[in-house]
Amino acid sequence: MWKFSGSIHYTCTNCSDSAEIPVDGFNIECTGGSERQMGAENIYEISYEFECIKCGQPISLTFEASEYPVECLNFVINNSTGAETTGEPEFEYLRDAIYSAEDVLQFYDSIPELISALKSSPYLLRELTSREFEEVVAEVFRGKGFTVDLTKKTRDGGKDIIAIHTDGLGIQSKYFIECKHYAEDNHIGVGIVRALHGVKNTKDGPNKTILATTSTFTPEARKFVENEIESKWDMTLADYDDIVKWLNDY
Repeated sequence: MWKFSGSIHYTCTNCSDSAEIPVDGFNIECTGGSERQMGAENIYEISYEFECIKCGQPISLTFEASEYPVECLNFVINNSTGAETTGEPEFEYLRDAIYSAEDVLQFYDSIPELISALKSSPYLLRELTSREFEEVVAEVFRGKGFTVDLTKKTRDGGKDIIAIHTDGLGIQSKYFIECKHYAEDNHIGVGIVRALHGVKNTKDGPNKTILATTSTFTPEARKFVENEIESKWDMTLADYDDIVKWLNDY
């Protein structure tokens, strides 16, 4: 379950009077939708109409929002008139009970839907299996426009995920992403970081390597990336807090 929340700050375009209005006070109406590849898409209009208390100018704070797939905020379009605005409606997830990761997987049928649950209960990241964590990370990159290959498990390491990004000029960059699903107190040491960096220099290696974990990194591991590799652009260390940000931005 979810509801629209957040707040909208407006500035009247006529007199520059400004204030902030909670989205809870807006009128919310489902205006339509359609069936798409991952299920139903619902379109909502979130609106609040009034006159500026200082100059009387009509102001319409109006937003169009898409829910797709179920319980995921896909996009928000600002159709406001009479005022400049900052902020936009957000999803606030409501939970009636505490679920384990196993319950969530039974509840949701796809990785995008699992990510929706993880947004509201990020601690469940640590209850996933290693493969589920890899699938979540792969879907985050896929959602950002990468072409993603989730590889089979091997002893070599260094490329749980191969992600290819093509920019607007058609230039491609290759990322190798290693995922480590570790307990909170099991920090990743410099040895694993060194090994991943070594993969970058192999034949057909990547432009960049990323080490993503549900734990964090030792000071020695971070120091290696900051001071010993050829370029800071070669490797990124993404810990639990970074992964949570990725999920929220998905």
